[in-house]
Amino acid sequence: VITPKDIAHEVGISSASTTKLIDRLVAAGHLTRAPHPEDQRTICINVTPQTAQAARETIGRQHSRRFAAAAAMSSEEREVVVRFLTALAEADEPQGDLTAQ
Repeated sequence: VITPKDIAHEVGISSASTTKLIDRLVAAGHLTRAPHPEDQRTICINVTPQTAQAARETIGRQHSRRFAAAAAMSSEEREVVVRFLTALAEADEPQGDLTAQ
């Protein structure tokens, strides 16, 4: 169950901005509003089946292109890319409080 409050929190926008966003997506046919099953003071936000299908198809095509790009590389090239991406990911990991040093 997704609520407007959940969306606002995840996207990092105000409740007023969330309402405007949801209004636009409902008007465009991408979302629907429904009563919350447990809390009648709020509503649930649902993605329409058509939008969900379009998203799955888009992601499938993108994944296919990514796979083709990786498959076109030699194993040595892929190893270099994996090392590079691993180093980037590790660089984003917290290293402790640097201000205390």
